[in-house]
Amino acid sequence: MIYNYNVLRGVAGHDDVYANIGILDMTYKIKSGIAVRTEFQGLFTDQYEGNWGLGLVELTIPKWFFSVFDNWNYGNPDENDRPHYMSVGFGYVSGGNRIQLSYGKQREGVMCIGGVCRNVPASNGFMLSISSTF
Repeated sequence: MIYNYNVLRGVAGHDDVYANIGILDMTYKIKSGIAVRTEFQGLFTDQYEGNWGLGLVELTIPKWFFSVFDNWNYGNPDENDRPHYMSVGFGYVSGGNRIQLSYGKQREGVMCIGGVCRNVPASNGFMLSISSTF
């Protein structure tokens, strides 16, 4: 991946970041309608903030889901700046509607969900998300 920092963040003066990304996504179906999903991601680079790892566990039952994840900057060249961004949440899904409440720490940067990317500020606390499709 080539991350054009200047274009994506709307700033100037930063070099592009070259990284490799690996993702492992596994789902175990316990019984009809009940499953546990795990996801592990790694971003590997010698530039900017260094390597990142993400681990997620999600339980789904009919119409509900519960999740916990940690996004960790374990490879930051500054050994005193290797933060964890942990979050827990749950949500309800019905048809094309989804509502989610989560609590945790969000890092600043570009967030992409469903193909839509935007800059988000760093935050810590509760987040309510509601989305609908027709």
